[in-house]
Amino acid sequence: MNWHIRKFHLISPFYQLFFKFQTLYYSKLINAHFNTLTTGGYLRILDLGTGTGAFGWSFQKAGHHVMAADAAPGMVKLCRKNGLDCVEFDILEGIPFKDNSFAVVTGAYIAHGMSRPEREILYKEASRVADKYVLFHDFSNRYNFVISVIERVEGSHYREFIRSVPREMEKYFQKLDVVPVDPWHNWYIGQP
Repeated sequence: MNWHIRKFHLISPFYQLFFKFQTLYYSKLINAHFNTLTTGGYLRILDLGTGTGAFGWSFQKAGHHVMAADAAPGMVKLCRKNGLDCVEFDILEGIPFKDNSFAVVTGAYIAHGMSRPEREILYKEASRVADKYVLFHDFSNRYNFVISVIERVEGSHYREFIRSVPREMEKYFQKLDVVPVDPWHNWYIGQP
């Protein structure tokens, strides 16, 4: 198990402490923004890098079928405990589903944690398995000192990500919309 996966495995109980708060936040965003993307009804969603499952759970609560995925065993265990179907795999080794398997592929706070070459794999694979949309909830390109310090401690690629987003995503999607959802976060919505 590589260090990044091991780290998230070890800190999974800490992430669980924020589950309820996260689901309230995400549910509010889904009600405000996601329903404008769809014509209503049930969608099959793959939530990548799900962690404890808060983003996926919020889509499930909104009436969609969610398959969650994470590489850290501790996160997978907690995600299942939180009521989601969850599979364990490393995105960097490819997503083990056929092309266009899911109407929507989502991921919250996953892209900024990866190096640029890793993000390119993420974008390419997410676009491949999505039929309608890929939706990433992540940081906007506005710099925030506090977030920068937290992300440095976590070992993410926050600064590199905010300097290159959304340009780096554009080549993987026919159309890319950027929806500000609060002062420091955007939804990056790509059409494969």
